Amino acid sequence: MARITDQSKIERLKKSTMKLVVEHGFGGASASLIAKDADVATGYFYMHYKSKYELVNTLLHDVYQEVISKFEEITHKDLSFGEIVGKMIRHFFSMANKAPVKLKFLYVLTNDYSFLIEKEMHDSVFKILNVLTFDGHSTGQLDKEIQPADLYLIVIINTIQYINQCYKSAQKEVIFKKKDEDHLIYLTNKVLKPV
Repeated sequence: MARITDQSKIERLKKSTMKLVVEHGFGGASASLIAKDADVATGYFYMHYKSKYELVNTLLHDVYQEVISKFEEITHKDLSFGEIVGKMIRHFFSMANKAPVKLKFLYVLTNDYSFLIEKEMHDSVFKILNVLTFDGHSTGQLDKEIQPADLYLIVIINTIQYINQCYKSAQKEVIFKKKDEDHLIYLTNKVLKPV
């Protein structure tokens, strides 16, 4: 007999998972807590996901895929290295304004030692960064000492950290403005430029 899937329950599970991982970390967001927050039975959770790790990984894959698709779109345009980096940073700010829980979710999982990002996701990001690094080096817009792993830290991780630091220090909801984006792009370009 086929399982009956209630899409509204699945969506509630996904939403609750992101919310609780942000609030309690990967380790603190148990399957039973997620099910309770989503107002579904724990058995319903396990009927659709083998484990909390599977659901979290699925959600992370979706968020990463969204970011990767945007980065691929940006890199296929006729833009300079600096323009591409700027648009990548602006995409994270846009995500922060439209769906802050997604950015917070990325932040939590990239900083949680008990959760490993799958190799496929890692490789997809680095495929883009390898091309971007080559372009930056060949046009003289990127310091020759900066490699793809450095670009990952400077452009991606630093942007996620910067935005989350703003969330932590704010007393109310944060809405980022163009001047916030411009400032981080300015700082990032200072670090990336050849000496």
